[in-house]
Amino acid sequence: MFDVRRLRLLRELSVHGTIAATAAACSLTPSAVSQQLSLLEREVGSPLFVRDGRRLVLTEAARVLVEHTESILAELEQAKASVSELTGSVRGVLRLSAFATAARALVPGAIARCRAEHPDLRVRLSEQETSEALVALKAGGVDVALIYEYNLLPDVNDAGVELIPIAREPLLAALPPGTPDGEEPLPLSALRDDPWIAPHSDTSLRSALERACELAGFQPDLAYTSDDYTVILALVQAGLGVSLVPRLALESVSPDIQLREVTEPQLTRTVSAAVRAGSRRTPSIAAVLASLAGGS
Repeated sequence: MFDVRRLRLLRELSVHGTIAATAAACSLTPSAVSQQLSLLEREVGSPLFVRDGRRLVLTEAARVLVEHTESILAELEQAKASVSELTGSVRGVLRLSAFATAARALVPGAIARCRAEHPDLRVRLSEQETSEALVALKAGGVDVALIYEYNLLPDVNDAGVELIPIAREPLLAALPPGTPDGEEPLPLSALRDDPWIAPHSDTSLRSALERACELAGFQPDLAYTSDDYTVILALVQAGLGVSLVPRLALESVSPDIQLREVTEPQLTRTVSAAVRAGSRRTPSIAAVLASLAGGS
């Protein structure tokens, strides 16, 4: 019989590639991870990884185990959810992560609704971007993660994660003061000669921008970068370039800036709540999901 905790560590190793990164993701020491994986190798009776430089590469036996581990963990989450449902109560602590614009625009109202309906449930919030949040979710560090996906990029496809769409929003072209007014969607190619203001660390939005421009037949002139949407919009307002901005980031935007939907290609971002596969019916998780959907 294989130890589920050790199987989980092997699954995390398949994602992170090193003992140190796996230990950090699971809040363990590297020596503890090495010891548990060595014990799993003895249980299996076959090598589970080989060293390739600093990384550990999984053997075929390990890859088979990881594939089955996803199903095992999902079944365990579902069993925990079914047992929790029997109590009929929503209580305890739920750990929610959200990217910055969702944390500002979606989360406060959802937590307030949840607190009003379920006073014995405490929601703890942390800010994490999508890639970091998914790692924390699968490692058990958070219970619900608000993430985003762009329509021009590959979808999140992970057997250990279930996505519940919360909102779909357009990416809007933010144009400097003095741009001729218009209400119709703007072909992206119309902005081929403009300098662009792009995200610095949000590699997903940066990739979506570059992919969209490629489809429109040009390469953007990236004149400025910033991770702060207030800075990006201030640069647009100063007439220094154009940008693509998700609607959720536009809580307070100067009336001087013109916002236009983009076409050819059309650009959207989907905001979803991610949960571990099998955990959706857990009462505390179901309550938070309902509160998030109620404000979308």
